[in-house]
Amino acid sequence: MAFVMSAGAYQASAQPQDLVQNLLANFERVDLNGDGSISRAEYRKVQDARWPQIDRNGDGFLTVDDFPSNAAGRAKAQLATITHLDTDGDGRLSQSEFVDGEAPLFSRADRNGDGVLIRAELEVAAR
Repeated sequence: MAFVMSAGAYQASAQPQDLVQNLLANFERVDLNGDGSISRAEYRKVQDARWPQIDRNGDGFLTVDDFPSNAAGRAKAQLATITHLDTDGDGRLSQSEFVDGEAPLFSRADRNGDGVLIRAELEVAAR
């Protein structure tokens, strides 16, 4: 897909601020219809494209095993921040839960709550 961003920015250990900055840097590629905004549907397509890069062991789930072994503590802390996405409560985050679940980064950046992100909102969120 044309909007897939660099793998380095989308490792499982990426910080939310890094993701906002990368989304901003790739705004035109993520804005698939070229209307000057990123809809939730466009954002979900990015999440779907990110999945193979963060599911590093390819087992279909995001767990501590997808993080570098020297980052186990940080991995557990990051996973704890997204446990609300684990809708079936199995202790693992599936691709569908990741892609179709809540999008806290999107919601935080969507300052006016209209369901789309414009460049100015991402610039504020990136600070």
